[in-house]
Order: sequence, then structure tokens, then C-alpha cells
Amino acid sequence: MPMRRSGSSAEATRVPRQTTANFGFLDFNSELHARPSIYFSGAALVEHVAVMSPDSKSSHGSGSPCPGPRDTDRVKTRIEYHTEFVTLTRVTMLSEEAKEWPEPTLSVADIGILLDVTSLTVVCQVSILVKDEAPGELGPKLSELGFGDTAASLIGAGAGQVCSDFRVRANGWSHILLFNKDLNAYRLGRMVRRINEIETYRAMALLGFPEARRLAPLLAHFERTLGELARRNQATLTIEHKELLDEISDLSAAVIAASAETRSRFGATVAYAKIVEERIGELREAHVEGFQRFGVFVSRRFRPAVRTCESTAIRLEQLSHATMHLLDLLQTRIQVEIEFQNSIQIQATADRAAMQVKIQRAVEGFSIIAVSYYLVGLLKVAAEASQHAGFPVDPLFMIGSIPVVLAAVTIAVLRVKHALSANV
Repeated sequence: MPMRRSGSSAEATRVPRQTTANFGFLDFNSELHARPSIYFSGAALVEHVAVMSPDSKSSHGSGSPCPGPRDTDRVKTRIEYHTEFVTLTRVTMLSEEAKEWPEPTLSVADIGILLDVTSLTVVCQVSILVKDEAPGELGPKLSELGFGDTAASLIGAGAGQVCSDFRVRANGWSHILLFNKDLNAYRLGRMVRRINEIETYRAMALLGFPEARRLAPLLAHFERTLGELARRNQATLTIEHKELLDEISDLSAAVIAASAETRSRFGATVAYAKIVEERIGELREAHVEGFQRFGVFVSRRFRPAVRTCESTAIRLEQLSHATMHLLDLLQTRIQVEIEFQNSIQIQATADRAAMQVKIQRAVEGFSIIAVSYYLVGLLKVAAEASQHAGFPVDPLFMIGSIPVVLAAVTIAVLRVKHALSANV
């Protein structure tokens, strides 16, 4: 019986541990299913909007998308919260093939109501018209739908065809035409999602481009200022170092401030650009006779702007390093000059100490002579007094007392000096 109770206790302690581990695994695994596509088949209008809003609920950033409040069999709406933006996607099934581009069903006011935000900034608005198989002559159909200079590609190993002129219409929407040949509902939903993500992340990546253009003249000014300060550093007098140090410090602060303001934006641009390239690769494009490929058009027009942002970030980093290096050089130079001045002061102090030692020795010699002179004088006075008292003193005694007095005084002074040195 005791053995059986012991086993039951062990089993009871194991169950919570397994449960905790399973919950952690499920939380991690849910990220794989966080953003499913909207699956549909047939002719449809897909409206996709990406907005940035300070009122958006960023806490929904890693979870399942929120369904629309009025979903039906023919209309499906999804809201997804990302790190710094929110996307709203609506699929409206069409009962018949559209001869003209359908009017959008989403307005800015509708978006604000659906997202429950009071202020928002629209990043991109993409309208995808899904139709049946592409006609043999693509040009007339594109002209009928208002497309200009168009890029087109076969996608999904020839199962579909995507066309776009990448122009924003007067109503703020860009149009993309998607012909469905052999895409089932699941593949069609994923393909539409990839196209939407290409446009969304392309727009989000290009948010760094205005910052790069704004910084271009400022960086040129920083570089000219840095070159001038570097030249001045070579010819600046010691008394002017403080002014130069202040100017370099101001430049360094300005460069660091510009870098801090744009580092996050440029980093996001690089990250979003990589996602765009990945989504283009996932389309598995093939060439359409007479048209530039969809992905090639995006890459050729998109990559230069991304490279501009990358080069601006690199210039900022290099300027920051160069400014700090110049500041270190100036501080090193100032430190070397300070040490040189200190060495001069130390040498002057040593010279003064040596001079004081010499003066002290001279004073000691004069002190011995003076004290000996006074002592000999005292002996002379005593001898004269003794002679007047009737006790004559031999002159040889006086002569012999002089070296004795000198020796005694010298010994006394040296002993006093030794005692003082020992105490120190």
C-alpha cells in the first residue's frame, strides 16, 4: 500500500508539467496559422487596404485575423494587426463578369469604422479584379479596363495570370487584374494574398524613401563640415582646441540624432524589401509574350529606392564613426599636449627642487660658519674675562679651539639634518 500511494503521488506531479509544456507548444505553434488567406473561387473583387493609426490595437499583432462584422456568403472581410500597420481585406463575389472596373465598396470612413479608429493614414489601396481565363489577345481587355503601360506574368506555373500598370487612380486605388485558369479556391486565396502583400510591403518599405531624400542634403552638409573640421584639426593652435572640440561635438550630436530618428525606418525598409522579394519569388512567374514581367517591373522600380535608403543608412553610420574618430583624435591630441605641459611643469618643479637643495647646502655651510664664529667669539670673550680676572689663557688654546668648534658645530648640524630626514 505505501508503494502504491507513492506511485500515485508521482503521477499526480507529472500531469501539470506535461500540461504546461503542451500549452507552451500550442502558443508557439499558433504562429504558423496566424494569418490564413481568404479562400474563394469564381469572379470577385478583392479590396485590400493598409493603414497606419496611433489608435490601432497593436496587441492583436500575433493572432488570428479578426473577421468582418457583416460577413456573408458573398462578402468576406478580414482585419489583421501588424507591428506598425493594420490591413483590411474584403472579398466581394461577382455574379457576372465585369465589363468595367467595379466601384470600391470601402471608403476611408468605412475603414475607420471597421477598425474603430478616429485617425488613420492610408498606406496603400489595392483593388484586385479576379476573372476567368485570360483571353488570347490581352491588349484589348486591358484597354477596356483602363490599364496603361502594363506588366504581366503567368503565375503559379501557368495556372493564372496577373496584370498591373502600378498606377494610382483618382480615387486612390491601384488596380490589378488576375486571370484564373487552374487555381482552386485555396491556391487562388494564397495567390491573392501574396499579391496584396507585395503591394503592402512595397508601400511600407518606401516610407523610408522620403526620409532618405530629406537627409541627402543634410548628409552632404555633414560631410563637408567633417572635412573642414578634420583640416582645422591639423592646424589648430592649442588655445583654439576648445572651440574646435565644441564644433565637432555639435556635429557628432547632429549625426547621432539623425541616425536615431531614421534607424528604425531604414531597418524596416530593408526588412519589408526582403519580404517583397520573397513574395515575388513565391509567384513562380513566367513570361507573357509582349509584356514585361510583374516581378521584374516591381524589382527594377523598387530596388533603387531601397538601395537609396540602405546607402543613406550606411552614410549615416560612416559619418557617425568618422565624427567619433575625429573627436577621439582631437581629444588624444589635447591629452598629449596636456601631458607635454605637465612634463614641462614637472621638469621645472624638479629644477626648482634641485636649486633649493643647492641653496639649502649653501645655507648649511654658512650656518656652520656663522655658529662657529659666534661660539669662537664667546670663547674669546671668556678668555679675555679670565685674563682680566688674573687667569691668563694661552693663545695656542684659542687657536686650537677653532677647529674643535667647527667640528662640533658640523656634527651637530648633520645630526639634526639626519633626524629631520628620518622623521619625513
